[in-house]
Amino acid sequence: MLKIFPYLIVLILFQCTTIGFHETKFREGISFGENTNFRVCVLREPDITTKETEELFSAWNAELSLYNLKAEPILLDVIERPGFWGTDILGYLMSLPLTKDCDRLVYLKGRTWGDITFEVLTLGLFVGVGLKLEVQGAVEGQTNTRGYIKAKYISTIQILFTSPKSTLIHEGYHLLGCGHQLFMKECYEKIRDVKLLLTDPSRDPNFFPVITTTGKKILTREETLIYFNKD
Repeated sequence: MLKIFPYLIVLILFQCTTIGFHETKFREGISFGENTNFRVCVLREPDITTKETEELFSAWNAELSLYNLKAEPILLDVIERPGFWGTDILGYLMSLPLTKDCDRLVYLKGRTWGDITFEVLTLGLFVGVGLKLEVQGAVEGQTNTRGYIKAKYISTIQILFTSPKSTLIHEGYHLLGCGHQLFMKECYEKIRDVKLLLTDPSRDPNFFPVITTTGKKILTREETLIYFNKD
């Protein structure tokens, strides 16, 4: 226990930016199969440029190359935020079906004056009582196919803990079905198992599958529909 105590401290401090600590030797012993692309449809706010989007995906794909994976961004609409809170964004994304060109759906959140005011407030709370309220991104937990990240920020508290690139990498693991853990063995196995589903005869050949954090296999786009009258 004493040996992993330093890792526990770091994981608590940086829990919003890490999915767990890499275990390189274990990962290198796993076969992740052939190179595979999956399509990520992108909704973004007006202050997020195409170049910034490309840079975010470049960082994510550098991480995904460990698993012979590549996320292909499909730029959809530039839209105004559907609500101030992250729950508003997730609720909006959960109401949208995945089109035939989308395996995952990601919303890139920009930075407004309201965000700046909230950042100042949360910085004061963090300095005063050590309470960190900002959420940099999230993925819905029913299908693990939709999520958002805060794609633009410059406040001191945010820079100390994370960056838009590391946030996308983090939420990207959730979009592959990984949960939070201290070390990444379970996540590696989840990604391997997801790629094995590519040969499942029940899979929609036009959809990149997912095994959710709860273990549910989703093999078709229809299974990503979320019905609000169900738990």
